[in-house]
Amino acid sequence: PADVLERVRAGGSFDCDGFVSVYPKYECPYPLSDKYFLCSRMTLRPDQLPGASDAQFGDEMGIYLIDVFGNELLLHAEQPGCYDPLPLRSQPRPPVIPPRRDFENQEGYFYVADVYQGTHMAGVPRGAVKSLRVVESPEKRHWSPGAWFGQGYTAPAMNWHSLENKRILGTVPVEGDGSASFAVPSDTFVYFQLLDENGMMIQSMRSGASVQSGERAACIGCHEERRTAPPAVSAASGGAALPLAWRRPPSRLADWYGPPREFSFMAEVQPVFNRRCVSCHDYGQEAGRKLNLAPDRTLTFNTAYAELWRKGYLRCVGAGPAEIQPAYSWGSHASKLVQVLRAPGTPGHEQLQLTPEEFDRIVTWVDLNGVYYPTYACAYPDSLTGRIPLDAAQLGRLGQLTGQDFVRQRSFAGNPGPEVSFDRPELSPLLARFSNESDPGYREALAIIQAGQEQLARRPRADMPGFVPSDPDQRREAKYALRREIELGNREAIRRGEKTFDEGVRAGGK
Repeated sequence: PADVLERVRAGGSFDCDGFVSVYPKYECPYPLSDKYFLCSRMTLRPDQLPGASDAQFGDEMGIYLIDVFGNELLLHAEQPGCYDPLPLRSQPRPPVIPPRRDFENQEGYFYVADVYQGTHMAGVPRGAVKSLRVVESPEKRHWSPGAWFGQGYTAPAMNWHSLENKRILGTVPVEGDGSASFAVPSDTFVYFQLLDENGMMIQSMRSGASVQSGERAACIGCHEERRTAPPAVSAASGGAALPLAWRRPPSRLADWYGPPREFSFMAEVQPVFNRRCVSCHDYGQEAGRKLNLAPDRTLTFNTAYAELWRKGYLRCVGAGPAEIQPAYSWGSHASKLVQVLRAPGTPGHEQLQLTPEEFDRIVTWVDLNGVYYPTYACAYPDSLTGRIPLDAAQLGRLGQLTGQDFVRQRSFAGNPGPEVSFDRPELSPLLARFSNESDPGYREALAIIQAGQEQLARRPRADMPGFVPSDPDQRREAKYALRREIELGNREAIRRGEKTFDEGVRAGGK
């Protein structure tokens, strides 16, 4: 409608554009001139039928002629609905756009002119950026009926604040003039992070990009102003017409301690804490009362992970805020955990000496936004958060015995920290409410936690070796695999200059 801009809601605590209800609904506009256009529109308004809902009008679409003066004329309507109006008439053939891709299903290429150009890069001296990390954010293929409320909502639970998983594809060098060029897998949603000489993040892209096979894409810098264009001559490269990295073959991605894989806190980071920290920072230890870094799995995450987030040792953006953040303002440079690790002689940590790999694993995890689960697939989709090995009756009874509100705790804001240990049930903090171990309530609560421990041994969840996705998740994976096979077949036909048809079409002889 003409007043559409007045219907956009912006600002507030959840600073995200949103539309108030629009009736009737419009879609598929096709311009006929600067004043007239065709579109698909609801044929009825909800106020024309008392009590009608939006769902009742989803297919009631007709083709309308609409002008900028507010007039609307129904041209045609039929069930189940009319969409994508397109006038058939003789017209000049549009210019042929040269293909930007091939159909080899190989790599695409990114080119960055100067990483120091862009908003919120103030205070980053030239030469500080040594490499660029390429991170994939895999698509969400799985869900569960449960809920975890980070800065937003997801099911199953993934991280303390944010909702996504990560896969590090590798790093590439950044030249002295701030330029980079590199190859990435095609059809892969990626983002970039700028790293200093210690492998610590200086600035991070918080949107994403992808390239098709053979496609080349370029940007000016890091969060550059969107209306700018790269200079014809690069001053940073000594007046050369092209940045340094653009004058050589694209870099290959250097692996991060092995081939790309979905990032798991338990597999990549917790082993460092086990070797260097848990001897002191554990249940029953003095240092553990300040910060417990034990590996014990809790209801949804694990002890160390929940403690680090809850007690403010990480400085990550989570799922917000929406605004671009200044360089060095979040991630490893701003996180208390990393500051302790980088300060020799910190009281109580005088003898702590991490290897370069151990340090890199921790700071990389922080810079990836402090993620936990490697996959959206889960073993317990019917549980409260999609990750709990106790059924609803067991969890409800445990809450009655201990006074815990587990429904409220399915949010980072309402989570009191580790309450259950499925690895060492007798150390579960919520058992401390009982005066002695002979209390029948204590014995029953402990038995419920031990039942969860046994269930995890039979069916490991996604933060454990031996994890097997639930049946619904396996069916979804099979569906995606079939769709991928069909898509690759279509691309191969295009590459060969042949035609291919869907199975159902071939069976019908059409």
